[in-house]
Amino acid sequence: MKPLTALTLTLGLLVTCVSADEKPNIVFIMADDLGPGWVDFDGSSKEINTPNLERMAKSGMVFNRAYAAASVCSPTRAACISGMSPAALKLTTHIPGLAGKRHPAPKGEPTDAMSINQLPLDSPSYARELKKQGYATAFFGKWHLAGEGSIKTKDGMVAPKFHPEHFGFDINIGGCAYGQPKSWFDPFKNGTIKNRKKGEYLTDRLGDEAVAFINANADKPFHISLWLYSVHTPIKAPKDLVKKNGGNAYLAMLESMDGAVGKVLDALEKKGLRENTMVIFYSDNGGDKPTKWLAEKKGSLLEGGLRVPMAVTWPKVIKAGTQTDEPVNTMDFFPTFVHAAGGSTEGIKQLEGYDLMPLFQGKEKLDRDALYWHYPHNRKGVKYNMGSEIIAGDWKFYLGYGKTKDALYNLKKDSMEKDNVLAQHPEVADKMRVKLEKWLKSVDAEMPVIP
Repeated sequence: MKPLTALTLTLGLLVTCVSADEKPNIVFIMADDLGPGWVDFDGSSKEINTPNLERMAKSGMVFNRAYAAASVCSPTRAACISGMSPAALKLTTHIPGLAGKRHPAPKGEPTDAMSINQLPLDSPSYARELKKQGYATAFFGKWHLAGEGSIKTKDGMVAPKFHPEHFGFDINIGGCAYGQPKSWFDPFKNGTIKNRKKGEYLTDRLGDEAVAFINANADKPFHISLWLYSVHTPIKAPKDLVKKNGGNAYLAMLESMDGAVGKVLDALEKKGLRENTMVIFYSDNGGDKPTKWLAEKKGSLLEGGLRVPMAVTWPKVIKAGTQTDEPVNTMDFFPTFVHAAGGSTEGIKQLEGYDLMPLFQGKEKLDRDALYWHYPHNRKGVKYNMGSEIIAGDWKFYLGYGKTKDALYNLKKDSMEKDNVLAQHPEVADKMRVKLEKWLKSVDAEMPVIP
């Protein structure tokens, strides 16, 4: 794997000494296909019932401009674990991602770039780094980084050597090649989950597993990646919750997801661990259901495809009821976790993220000048899908491939991205284009084939 030395010059890498009793527990909860506007802490509609997420937000910090590393799931998940951008990993679309084979180009449009079908075993992993610091580690939920063809299997087992336990997790329950559940109810038809109670709902089960891990490891620092399958299709939820939500299964899924969050928070409180536990709630890409105040949805490089809800609670460090407008991205979790645990990322040259601790401690901004994206793939049903992108300050520049033209938006004035102002500000677009192309070259990005 090619070292990305050009990307590590200004990351502010830290070496921290933290005693064993000061090491925070770290719980990373990630939803699937959940956009802003579908949880209580970010201006959702009244019928949404997520009180535990509201509880998280009130006790910590809400990130108003949290972004996913990609507009679809697998690339973001790979970027989370590795701290590397999807472009650098060559994993730029959801698995399976063979170029041109499953994403045929519309007439006259470019053919997809190559994208690999698993997270390489030699990739950096925050779980491995946390284990070096004495952490017990567990993965519960959706992985979707272990090979193609899971839809044809009976148990999601395609390439087990790429499962979470090979990336530093002591326990893996739920993580296989599946991009969505084969069954939401026990029997789960998942080779990494032992069935225990017929009809049990998957989200409930994963929450219970996280609680059991907390109880079993309360006397040592631990990390949990609880990556829920909710709220990915198919939209199904327990009958009692569907009835409670007026027959709306999606709202019922949201409430169930929130229930799993509540189980974790309650378990931490009962064990006296809440004060020094960092709990993150995040999503892997924009919503499959659109956000009212953002353009487009999952699959698009417009804001609705990339923006996600995010809240972090850590009472020992983060002041309750705070929020930030500073843009953050998926790759930031790796250095944040490792540094908080007392580890160093100095020798991991591939990392592209920034430590979020300064924001946790009240600093208004990070020392980062831009965020980047690269999605060299055709995707039906959304605008601005194939392209590359840079956000710097209030400006967003989209580099189009094929028939989609370049665009420049001022996100502060135009969050719905209705007004392409490239013609009015060519000098801004030119500067951002240069930075974007320099980044694409630095990560050796795979490019689409232009006809």
